[in-house]
Amino acid sequence: MPSVGVFAVVKNKDNEVLCVKLNYGSGNWTLPGGHLDKYESPIKGVERKILEEAGFEAEVENLVGIYSAPEKDDLVLLFRAGIKSEGCFIPNEEIKEIGFFSRENLPLQMHPWNRKRILDSFSDTVSFVHTFNEAESI
Repeated sequence: MPSVGVFAVVKNKDNEVLCVKLNYGSGNWTLPGGHLDKYESPIKGVERKILEEAGFEAEVENLVGIYSAPEKDDLVLLFRAGIKSEGCFIPNEEIKEIGFFSRENLPLQMHPWNRKRILDSFSDTVSFVHTFNEAESI
């Protein structure tokens, strides 16, 4: 069973993308996100990760796409999210720093897969996401 990751492209008023710099492993810049907690919806999970990693309260707008790396048994859901309110970022064990970058000036220390995902987010493609709750019937 593949692991499922949720990540978000969060843009500021200047259309720059929020990126986070890892404080472990490669130390690369990436998008805010990570794995879901047990029983957590993808939308709630990515909104939680944006807050935990960057200090921004955000709201998912839509799904950009689904990315698969079968050789890594990995599946990633990428969302667009808007900033509801700005909090306070404090460097921690996971995230060293945050920053906003234009798509033409993304950090050099970034995996090519993340560059592709960011560039995909600038397309006009919009996908639908819905989380069913127990009270809903089809």
